[in-house]
Amino acid sequence: MASPNRDAEPDDLPDADVDARWSDIVARLDDVEQSGLTVEDAERADDQADTPSLPTELPVAPRQPSGPRDWPTTPEVEALEEAEEHFVPPDPEPVAHRDPLLTLSWTVAVAVPVLTVIGVVVTALIPELPVPSWLGPAGGGAFLAAIAVLVWRMPHRRDPDDRDPGAVV
Repeated sequence: MASPNRDAEPDDLPDADVDARWSDIVARLDDVEQSGLTVEDAERADDQADTPSLPTELPVAPRQPSGPRDWPTTPEVEALEEAEEHFVPPDPEPVAHRDPLLTLSWTVAVAVPVLTVIGVVVTALIPELPVPSWLGPAGGGAFLAAIAVLVWRMPHRRDPDDRDPGAVV
């Protein structure tokens, strides 16, 4: 199916020849897709069709790449791989195991500054709102007590059996 102007520059061809060449290319690609050959095999076959030669067999199915993980598997190996893929994390410990004093300290240490900011904003927006004079010192005392409990409950020494240096970068 070679056209007479096959080696001519594409800009020098009339539109009818360009359309004919495109039709030829599309037809050859359709043949390649239906036969399962690679494009390189089809081009080699097209080049060999111009010169008489002995017929050669072209592979019908594309070759599968072989790699280090392409080995025949046994049912035992497949069962092991399936077991590894289905990881079930352990259940977390219940919240009731937590220390209530630490939970209360963290709650107060976070809530007092947040409520102080909200109180200042509300007081600025509504100046007529009465704020008790004991609220500031009570909030400050609760905050300091919560911080003191958190510092007091911190570990003071490292475990002698702990040889972990911590985060190493």
